Amino acid sequence: SIWRGPNVNCTDSSGYTALHHAALNGHKDIVLKLLQYEASTNVADNKGYFPIHLAAWKGDVEIVKILIHHGPSHSRVNEQNNENETALHCAAQYGHSEVVAVLLEELTDPTIRNSKLETPLDLAALYGRLRVVKMIISAHPNLMSCNTRKHTPLHLAARNGHKAVVQVLLEAGMDVSCQTEKGSALHEAALFGKVDVVRVLLETGIDANIKDSLGRTVLDILKEHPSQKSLQIATLLQEYLEGVGRSSALEEPVQEDATQETHISSPIESPSQKTKSETVTGELSKLLDEIKLCQEKDYSFEDLCHTISDHYLDNLSKISEEELGKNGSQSV
Repeated sequence: SIWRGPNVNCTDSSGYTALHHAALNGHKDIVLKLLQYEASTNVADNKGYFPIHLAAWKGDVEIVKILIHHGPSHSRVNEQNNENETALHCAAQYGHSEVVAVLLEELTDPTIRNSKLETPLDLAALYGRLRVVKMIISAHPNLMSCNTRKHTPLHLAARNGHKAVVQVLLEAGMDVSCQTEKGSALHEAALFGKVDVVRVLLETGIDANIKDSLGRTVLDILKEHPSQKSLQIATLLQEYLEGVGRSSALEEPVQEDATQETHISSPIESPSQKTKSETVTGELSKLLDEIKLCQEKDYSFEDLCHTISDHYLDNLSKISEEELGKNGSQSV
């Protein structure tokens, strides 16, 4: 009857119950009172958000605990909103480590992916939430090998220049040369001009010759996007390849107790591999010269792109002819 008053779980135009509002705004006492009067923790708003999503998003660890353990309907920690995100996604994205810790203790599934195929670890890496990254990989180290062709935590951290996150992932055992359709993490870092991350990846021994789904190496990416950052990264790449070339030339035959050192080439390079390495290094030198010349002449960005592209196509045909000639002479 009307004398009983409104239903405690009635919703407004956005689908919010009183419990949604209290959880979002940090009103702990009101949350407790609503639960006392049988407010449900498992009512979703119009976007699929449950009260625990909102509390996790705000980083309110006390209200998250209350929603999980109090009231007639305990909150289900793996409930997903319309974007397939759990409360752990919300907390990880915004770096709320205390909430993340509670949700992991409550057996939230960290392998659940949202509509963009991102796990909570992916979001933490993407937004540079270092402490959360450490917590998740410590609790679930297998997540570093559960990747899609779209992205990995390493690629996402590299793209946004989160050097510390990249280092933590590599130290935890993530494969530096893991690949997606966009290539390696080096492709991502180079494309977005993250020089510090490029340096870390090269020092870790990433394979600089990996190609993306379009058949482009990191060098190809740099040629397509000439800029000051591209010049810096091309210089780093040139120094790295030259260093690897010198190491390979001086390297003795591999023995059983040889020290383990990662190179982008095999321990004993064949003549064709050496030729390939020399060709790439030579092309890098020419690329650097072209970019510097265009900068000195104050060319427009369009002129710079056109010059680099013409140079690339011309030299590509020359390289192919030279390699064919060398291969033919070796087979005689």
